[in-house]
Amino acid sequence: AIQGKGKEALNVFRRMEEEAEVAPDQITYIAVLWACSHLGLVEEGQKHFTSMMEVYGIEPTMEHYGCMIDLLSRAGHSEEAEELLVKMPTQPNATILSSILNGCEMYGNVGLANRVKSHIVELKNSSSGVYVLLSNIHAKACNWEEMKL
Repeated sequence: AIQGKGKEALNVFRRMEEEAEVAPDQITYIAVLWACSHLGLVEEGQKHFTSMMEVYGIEPTMEHYGCMIDLLSRAGHSEEAEELLVKMPTQPNATILSSILNGCEMYGNVGLANRVKSHIVELKNSSSGVYVLLSNIHAKACNWEEMKL
């Protein structure tokens, strides 16, 4: 899936489920969810995320949550992305927060960006990239005062 062959990766996964007697594992589902994210397949990604837990008993890792939050954010489903962020059993990392902020920047969602800011502050070693994204979101919205982090 990482080499830009998301559709082929999903087709192989479907064949694996239908024909092979091999159960997918955590790594397989990261590739599947990543492919769904980069192809914009929200419903399919949600279906796989659910079946991963309910059918195969795989507990989502930070990477699975990251793929789903990226998928939802890219597709403009910011409320669902935020709900998933809140449901995460661990503190989100800078990559996940960047995914949400990318969606906020794409769709002009300043409110969510402000709510995500509290998570960013909680990260002690957050990369400068999340602050740049936050600043860009406020600049596009002409919120000059909010640009002061």
